[in-house]
Amino acid sequence: MIKILYFGRLRENAGRREETLALPDGIVTISSLKQWLNTEHELDGALDDPSVKTMVNQMLIHDDIDLSGNEEIGFLPPVGGG
Repeated sequence: MIKILYFGRLRENAGRREETLALPDGIVTISSLKQWLNTEHELDGALDDPSVKTMVNQMLIHDDIDLSGNEEIGFLPPVGGG
């Protein structure tokens, strides 16, 4: 099972803080997971925004990687403030 964590505005957009699921057939990379989640949760491509950072097993990643199906994945939008 894969655990997905949504932070900031992504949590509001997805309507959940986290979810645990089995990877659907054909979802084998971070990019394919983002595409599937964007469609599944009607996120209008929010996960494809270059300012959204992706963490896998609490490590920031910068490239597309293969998934085994037992990772914890976090999506972090930019944080604003002042």
